Amino acid sequence: MELLRQGDSEGLERMVVEVPSAVRFLQGRLWDPDPEIRSRSAIALGAAAAAHPDLGRELLRRTLWAMNDESATNGAPMLAAIGEIGRCAPELVAPFVGPMTAYLWDDGLRPGILEALRSIAEVRPEMIEDIRDRLMAIGDLDDPGEQADLEYLLAVNRESVDGE
Repeated sequence: MELLRQGDSEGLERMVVEVPSAVRFLQGRLWDPDPEIRSRSAIALGAAAAAHPDLGRELLRRTLWAMNDESATNGAPMLAAIGEIGRCAPELVAPFVGPMTAYLWDDGLRPGILEALRSIAEVRPEMIEDIRDRLMAIGDLDDPGEQADLEYLLAVNRESVDGE
């Protein structure tokens, strides 16, 4: 917890690479009331997934399950970790992009999904080509941050499809 409070990202990344069991602790911090702690935890989880792909896949599976109503869990805080895994290990997140976007209809999950997709698209824009129709179906959003993410994704997707 001290590394999270201090913002020692290098120390956190070293820790999760050397001590994979720290992943469970970091997952719990995704619900921390402090947004900085949540963000640092997500970044460290991305590094952990890159170093330990099996742990990354398990985290991604758990996140998708948490998004499902049947899980009785609020999966929204875990979406930041998906974005960071997409940044650090895009090949791990690729199979989860489509299933994640199936929840874009959910107002509570959509902002985090759009942010995660943006993080992924910044590294691997081609990974969002197959979800263009789902993005187009969203329409205008009231939240300026959400709208900006959506516009970014549509622009990147358009460039990718047009080959520009």
